[in-house]
Amino acid sequence: RSVPVDQLHLTLKFIGEVEGSRVLDIQEALLDIVRPAFSLCLKGVGTFPPRGLPRILWAGVDPHEQVVALRNAIERKLFEIDIPRERQKFSPHLTLARLKNCPIRRLQEFLAGNAMLRTAEFSVEQFHLYKSQLTKSGAIHTILQSYPLKVANGQPEKR
Repeated sequence: RSVPVDQLHLTLKFIGEVEGSRVLDIQEALLDIVRPAFSLCLKGVGTFPPRGLPRILWAGVDPHEQVVALRNAIERKLFEIDIPRERQKFSPHLTLARLKNCPIRRLQEFLAGNAMLRTAEFSVEQFHLYKSQLTKSGAIHTILQSYPLKVANGQPEKR
């Protein structure tokens, strides 16, 4: 099942279920993050998990250093308000589809045909705090708050 275009996103930090007043703490903590805007492109495709039956089809991001730096700033800031750090290694990606009963041959053909995927660069000038609601047709992500990244001279930082 492919992810609808309006629901595509790159998860920087999964927080999980949060009580009402904690949402305000999180929103306030994220206001303190000051990071430069930057440019990215999507590069390459793959699946998770790396072994066993694939469940997620993803596109990678390039370069990922700025994404990792932004994610680390978010992790530090949220840790200050007792949101635990993630144990899993961060692997920046866009989930393109959730795979269930996908014929392996068809998936292998798709991966081989798109291995060299590289999109045009695009600017990343903000990040968002989302609320996720699980439904029978998939998760619905709604923006709770947006956080601008610092733009120098009106241009995102070049790589």
